[in-house]
Amino acid sequence: MPGDENTDGDLWTEFEWQVPDTYNIAAVALEQDPSRTALKHVAVDGNRRVFTYGDLDEASATIAEYMHTVGIESGNRIAVCLPQCPEHLFVHLAAYRLGAVVVPISMLLGQETFEYQLSHGDVQVLFVDAERRTAVPDGVVSSVDNVVEVEPCAADDTELLGGLATAVTAQPSTNGGDLAPTAPDDPAILLYTSGTSGRPKGVLQGHSYLLGSLPGYHCSFHLFTDSECRSARVWTPSEWAWAGALFDVVFPTLAVGGTVLSTERRSGFDPDRALDTIEHERVTHAFLPPTALARLRAETTPGAYDLSSLSVIQAGGEQLPPAVFEWAEETLDVTVNEAYGQTEANFLTGNCQRCYEAKPGSIGKPYPGHDVVVVDENGRELPPGELGELVVEPPDPVTLLAYWRDPGATDQKFFDDGRMRTADLVRRDEDGYLWHAGRRDDLIVSAGYRISPLEVESALADDPRVADAVVGGVPDAERGRRVKAYVVLTENTDEGDDVNDLVDVLKEQVRERLGAHKGPHEVAVVESIPETRSGKTDRDALFPD
Repeated sequence: MPGDENTDGDLWTEFEWQVPDTYNIAAVALEQDPSRTALKHVAVDGNRRVFTYGDLDEASATIAEYMHTVGIESGNRIAVCLPQCPEHLFVHLAAYRLGAVVVPISMLLGQETFEYQLSHGDVQVLFVDAERRTAVPDGVVSSVDNVVEVEPCAADDTELLGGLATAVTAQPSTNGGDLAPTAPDDPAILLYTSGTSGRPKGVLQGHSYLLGSLPGYHCSFHLFTDSECRSARVWTPSEWAWAGALFDVVFPTLAVGGTVLSTERRSGFDPDRALDTIEHERVTHAFLPPTALARLRAETTPGAYDLSSLSVIQAGGEQLPPAVFEWAEETLDVTVNEAYGQTEANFLTGNCQRCYEAKPGSIGKPYPGHDVVVVDENGRELPPGELGELVVEPPDPVTLLAYWRDPGATDQKFFDDGRMRTADLVRRDEDGYLWHAGRRDDLIVSAGYRISPLEVESALADDPRVADAVVGGVPDAERGRRVKAYVVLTENTDEGDDVNDLVDVLKEQVRERLGAHKGPHEVAVVESIPETRSGKTDRDALFPD
C-alpha cells in the first residue's frame, strides 16, 4: 500500500490482494536495510538497547540453528513465554525461518492453563522467562522436550543474543539460518484465545495472517508512504502473547521498515509509566486497548508530559466509549482510530481519519481487502439498521486456518459457502459504518427485549463521573435476565457525593437515553474492573453465569 501520497477512496475501490506463492513472516520482517533501527528495548531497570534489522537477522538465524540441532522441523511447535524483550522477538523470527509454528503463552497464565496449552499444542521447545519458570512446577512442563530459561537482557550490552546467549551459542553450523519457502497458508502461529470460561481454543493462523493485517495497519495508523512508515516508532503496552500486539504492532511495523519499541514490565498497566514512555521514547504511534485509555483518563494528568511526538492512537480489542474517544483526541491532542478484529480474523474494520470521518462509538468501515456483511441466523444479508452477525466473505488471507485439534469448532466457524462467522453482533448504518453490539452470547434478552451491553456501557461512560463501566445480564425469575452494571468512578468525583444518589442518577440517565427497558436494575460501584491477560475487560469474571 505505501509508496505515494494517494490516500483517497481509491484505496478501497482499486485494492486487490496480491498473494504470492511463497510468503514467510520472517522474510517479510527482515526485508529491510540491515543498518536501520528495527527494535528499541527499555528494560525494567531503564537500560536501553537498540537493534538493527541486521541484528534481528543474525540473532534469529543463530537461534534457528539451535532449534534445528534439537530436532525442530517445519510444522513443529515452539512456545514462547516471555515479557516484551528482544529475545521474545528473536524466537518468533527463528521459528518462522524454519517453518515452525510459534505458540505464544502469556506470562500471566495460571499453572493449569499453562500446562494445558503446552500439552494441547504438542510443544517441542519452550522458551520461558527464568523468573516465571521458578514459579512453575516441573510437572507443568514435563510434556516439553527442551525448556530454555531466559533472563531478558541479562547479558552484557555487547552480547547480541542477550539472555539467550548461554543456551544457543557455539552451535554447529546447520541450515537453521535459511528461510523456509513457506506458502501463505502454511501454519505459522497458534494463538490461544484468552477466554476464562472453559478451555481456550487454539487458533491456527498461516503466514498470510501478517499479509491480511497490513491494510488495517496502514489505515489505522495513517502510514501511507514509505517515509511515513520508516519514521514510525510504534509501541503497545499489551503483552506480546496477544494477537493484537503481535499483528497490530510488532510484525506490521517490521514489515514496513519502522521501529518497534518494547518495554519490559512485570506487573499491571501503569498509566503514568505509559505516558512517560511515550514522552521519553518519542513514540509516534501507539496501540492502546480502550481499558488502558479509560485508565489514562481517570488516573493521569496528561499535561504533565510532553506527548508532542504522538500522532495516532489505534484502539482495539473492545469497544471504545465515545466519551473516552473524545477525551483522548482533545486532551492528548492525537488522532484516535478505533479498529475491530479478532484472533480468528485480525484488523477487519476500523476508522481512518485521513480518509473518512470517524463516528464516535462506531467500529468504522471495512478496511481495504476485507469484505464483511451483516447476516441473520440463516446467513441472509440484512439491510442497514438491522442487528445481525458480522461474517467475513472469502477469500481473505487474515482468516484462521482452523481451530487446533477441534474440527467440530472449525466447522461451526464457517458457513458451507466458506464465509467465516465472527459471533459478533453489529448494525451497519446508511453510510456504511458498523456499530458493534457485543458478542452473540453476551446479548441480554430481558422480558423479550434484546439489549446490547455495549450500548448501555456507552451511556454510563458518558457521565464525567464514570471512569469505566461493564454491563451484563444476570438471572431474574420474572424477566429471565436483568441488566446489571459495574462502574468505576473517576478520581474527580466529589467525595461528598452520596454513592446511592449517584447510582440512582446513572440509572435514570440510561433510561432517559435508551428507554426504560434498557436501564440497569442494579449498578455496583467497584474500585477496578478485572482484565484478561490481553488487557481487555474480563466479562466472565463479573458475569460467570
